[in-house]
Amino acid sequence: MAEISYSRKNPDYPIVYATFGAMHTRVELLAVGLDEEQGRGLMAEAEREVKRLERLFNRFDSRSPLAVVNMTAIGQSVKVDDELFMALELCEVFRRATAGYFDVTAADDGVETGRDGSGGYALDGKEHSVRILREGARIDLGGFAKGYAAESVRRVFEQADVRQAVINFGNSSIVAMGHHPYGEWWPIGIEHRKVKSAVAREVKLKDGAMSVSGRADSGEYHIIDPMTGNRAVGEELIVVEGRSALVAEMLSTALYAAPRNRRAAIMAQYEGYVASEIYCRADGTTECREIGKMKK
Repeated sequence: MAEISYSRKNPDYPIVYATFGAMHTRVELLAVGLDEEQGRGLMAEAEREVKRLERLFNRFDSRSPLAVVNMTAIGQSVKVDDELFMALELCEVFRRATAGYFDVTAADDGVETGRDGSGGYALDGKEHSVRILREGARIDLGGFAKGYAAESVRRVFEQADVRQAVINFGNSSIVAMGHHPYGEWWPIGIEHRKVKSAVAREVKLKDGAMSVSGRADSGEYHIIDPMTGNRAVGEELIVVEGRSALVAEMLSTALYAAPRNRRAAIMAQYEGYVASEIYCRADGTTECREIGKMKK
């Protein structure tokens, strides 16, 4: 159940805030300009939507449609609903567009998944079914679900005519609607895990989104290199900014997994998106390097 608070400290900009756990992270939602009843109802609706998507995409829940696909024998087709089928179609489009570095069938058991350029599952549009193609392959939407859910919450807010809001999934997938009540944008600070005392970079978001990928705060390398099946090892953070949190999340995941000399070529395909690498120097300061930028 979400913790919801409401403030009219400034009557011109009443604020409703909610936080809850979902998708193995902490979700924070903030919306401006609603009365208390409407605000609390909207946050409850947003939580229900996120929880619905969590049930759909959770491969660890044996009751979820995705888990059923993963538990089915290799080569056998499983019919899935429209939303999961569309999600898997999108993932396949991004796998091809990122030269295989975004691959939701990448495993962490040393199984090579991408050297031949093929994906780990096949889709049948007529039957609306999916089948796993390789031994050891399983579908994990961890690099997709938070961005997808953030965009779903954005639609919930838009339908309620919310124009100023922040949707934050664990500081890794963020949507900003409109601008801060006291400024021209929403200031989003990014911290590097090795430098907690300072903001490595501030992103100014207005009607946009961003995603951050890198080594977890716990120190774990959790993103898989699809070409080897091993965990991608890098101390840098990858930050992607653009219109869609979903696109940004898939890009930041792919860029972190990809070798540095392949990153610019991946970004060159995405007009309106900007990607940066944030490094921590030996003296504890940080350095930000732009990977690629295409003008709108």
